[in-house]
Amino acid sequence: MVRTRLRTPHMPAVRCMKKILVILFTVIAILVGGVWLLRYLFNYLETYESHFETYQQLKESELIGKGWVPSFIPRSAYDIHERHKVDVGRVNVRFRFRPGDTKEIEATCTKVKTDDTNTQHYRCKHGNDMVVVRLGADGRGEILSE
Repeated sequence: MVRTRLRTPHMPAVRCMKKILVILFTVIAILVGGVWLLRYLFNYLETYESHFETYQQLKESELIGKGWVPSFIPRSAYDIHERHKVDVGRVNVRFRFRPGDTKEIEATCTKVKTDDTNTQHYRCKHGNDMVVVRLGADGRGEILSE
């Protein structure tokens, strides 16, 4: 017995629906990809990074005055790497400093007790936010938004 495929009147409609679904899926994929790309580009454009050899160079840059770098950074800081995001006000500062130069931080911040004997930890108010300060006995420090 030979089977023949019967064509029903709704077969062209099924093919048309499949084409519409493929086109719709493609358009959605392109839109999602475009949104992701734009978000990535805006995130990249809104992140700023700076490097300063000395505290004086940092001070002259006005990043402290504009609030991107906390004013309590040790005055002996050098090799300062700063990164901030404009849209969310987050800051990340890594630096070297002379161990023992903690006067400003101790006057401004709250010391946090930890089991780490090689690093002093502080919580500090910076603008409307809180930051964490870590000062290593080796002269490495960082200030991070919480």
